[in-house]
Parts: sequence; structure tokens; C-alpha cells
Amino acid sequence: MERRYTRPVVKLEPGAIKLLELDYGDLVRPDFRILPDRGWGQCTNTTDEYLIVYGPKHLRDRSVCDTSPYVLPPGTTTPDRWDCDGFFLPSDRSIRLWWGNRRGPLAIKFWNFRHFEVRRIAHSVYTASWHNGIFQPSQINWAIPNFSYGEIEAKIAASDGSAR
Repeated sequence: MERRYTRPVVKLEPGAIKLLELDYGDLVRPDFRILPDRGWGQCTNTTDEYLIVYGPKHLRDRSVCDTSPYVLPPGTTTPDRWDCDGFFLPSDRSIRLWWGNRRGPLAIKFWNFRHFEVRRIAHSVYTASWHNGIFQPSQINWAIPNFSYGEIEAKIAASDGSAR
């Protein structure tokens, strides 16, 4: 037998509804594994700057985002069978598109089986192979911080002590 709420239903005002605060590390998330028989993307960084790329969820990443951000040094390519989904465009950089430039912070997404290259064509302008989507923060479940390139460089230097 189904139990129903029998009291009158009250519509709450926006200020009366309470936020359930969570530590996102408490959320259950299945362990990830890279499936070699699935398609994977690959990125080559031909810029002279560090590039933040989106890849498989890392076990230490406590966020609820679908991907984890990784550092791809200048002149390097992501590993084979390691699924690179795209890259992060910092807030003080732009990407050249056929209809004009777009300024960061943005996530540039590529589908599986895509091998793409990111180049720098001016001081603060990148260009890349044809993408499959450009996303602003909150348009995709990826970490898109409002960081300039200098802030990224500082975070990289703080984490390993080797600034460029």
C-alpha cells in the first residue's frame, strides 16, 4: 500500500530552501579504467607554453567533474591509448576560429579518435585542429577555472618546483 503525504503542500520561497553542503570527496564515484578497445584522443602541444589538457579521471581527483586536468609540457604529445578529451584556454589567452577569436577561460573539446595539435600563433593567441565544441564554465562538467596563464605557471611551479 502506498503512503501519501496528507498535509497541505506548501510552496517555499527561494530564501527558505536550504542548501545541503557536501564535501565532493564524499560522493561515490566508481573507479575509472582506460578501455584500450575504445577510441581515444591525442593532443600535441607545439606551443612554447604549458598546456592544460583534459584526460581520464585521476584517482586522487576529488572533484565531481567528468575529466581531470593534466599538464602537457611544450613540445610533447599525450601517451597512446590515453584519452585526451580537449584542452583548457586560460583567461588571458584567445583561440583563433574561422569566424574570429574567442577569449578564455574556455574548454576546447575533441571527440574520440581525434589527434589534434595546439599551436601558438601570436603572443596570446592559440590555434588548434578543428574542435568539436567550445565551452564556458558551467556549460560542461569539466574544471574550467578563471586562471590566467601566469596563475597556471605558478601552480605548476608550486607543485614541482620547476617554473618555465
